[in-house]
Amino acid sequence: MPVLPSNPYRQILARRFPEPFIALLAFVLGVWIWDHYFGPKAGYEPGSDQIALVKFDRDVRLAEAMSGDSPWLRKLVGVQPPEEVKRKGIEALQLLARDKSLGTDGVEALVIAIAERDRLPMLETLRQTAAGLQGADFPQPYEALVGKMLAGDGRWWERSLARTYAPERPTAAGLDDAIVVFDRGSAVLRQRAIIGRCAVWLMVCVGTLFLPAALPRLAGLRKWEGGGYASRWSASLGIVVFLVSTLAWIGFTLSMRAGLAAVRDVPNWMILALDTAMRLLPAAIAIGWLFRRPGHAARVLGLNRPPVWSVVFGGFALVGWVNELLLPWLKRFSPPDPTGGLGFGEEGLWGLTFAVVSACLVAPVAEELLYRGVLFRSLANRMGVWGAALLSAFVFALVHFYDLYGLASVATFGFTCAIAYAATRNLPTAILLHLLYNTAVKLPEWLVYHSNLH
Repeated sequence: MPVLPSNPYRQILARRFPEPFIALLAFVLGVWIWDHYFGPKAGYEPGSDQIALVKFDRDVRLAEAMSGDSPWLRKLVGVQPPEEVKRKGIEALQLLARDKSLGTDGVEALVIAIAERDRLPMLETLRQTAAGLQGADFPQPYEALVGKMLAGDGRWWERSLARTYAPERPTAAGLDDAIVVFDRGSAVLRQRAIIGRCAVWLMVCVGTLFLPAALPRLAGLRKWEGGGYASRWSASLGIVVFLVSTLAWIGFTLSMRAGLAAVRDVPNWMILALDTAMRLLPAAIAIGWLFRRPGHAARVLGLNRPPVWSVVFGGFALVGWVNELLLPWLKRFSPPDPTGGLGFGEEGLWGLTFAVVSACLVAPVAEELLYRGVLFRSLANRMGVWGAALLSAFVFALVHFYDLYGLASVATFGFTCAIAYAATRNLPTAILLHLLYNTAVKLPEWLVYHSNLH
């Protein structure tokens, strides 16, 4: 009589992992996390000075363009007075200079900003600084500055330098037209910042209307009720699946970055494909380990159910208000970041495409499958919903490597996604909440810092 194959899901549930094995996996991941937070710093990444210059320029131009607007609108858009923005920009460039990560164009911008602040003779200060630096090629010629501004590529410190040059070029033409082009770009920047950042606040306000329906559902949880396959996952099974998947992602990411650093002129589509593979890999490993058919995963994780929109919008509003009202005081304890957290290679339409696909579409699906669908779900069987939500949110925040404010913000968001999943029993609710959150970060950021103003 033939022997019937045993149920593969019973085999998965019957697996037992030795505690030393789990400890070893956790130790390896812990070393990687510890090194990122407390290991010796090799300095800022190459190109950080260029990102800092973009941020400095756009922040000052936006502050100047909105200086005549009402205080409530400036508060809504998150714009400070120009003098304060320039002070922070100078400090950011000085950090890069002390780290010897500031290029020649950054030194020129820093000298101009300090000279303007301290009312020093700008051209003379620039020439004296250039004389003391080997290979320095500034100040830029007047004609080159005017040409850049007419082409829409000028920055605010180059405008200041061109105006300083003007008395030495009484017969030179083009400065007035260049200033007009520059101001027109600043007006476009103001308009985009208002649209992008006010749209986020509009979504928060709309989501607030859903809070009366969402909060009782979110706050009424005590334990994950109901049975089924996922309710029998042990905490050790979920932790091992998570650790193995994450360590595989780390290895793939390090290998991919090393390969890209060694190869020149990689096509944009290939970078996007590799990034997508990198993001999806840990979720694919976890789902492949725990399920034998995609349909089983969809049913068990609730992927085949429609999202609960009141929880999506209400959860987004809840995270938005926490970030605005409770967490800003943490910023004073966070070390300054000259780049402001901006990424590399997000300029122009290709940068927008990359941000939308990578951060707004792929990341929500991949991260919710792993962190909420597997890690949180298995921990909830042992610790209950609230303890599992706290622990999984803490781990979720740690692997994102932000400052103290960023860690608290991401942990709050991860906790909300976990509770949303538990309250609705379907993962699309958490995925759409994640998508909405990432979009609210990425699109206004792209409009202000990465879009072409002309």
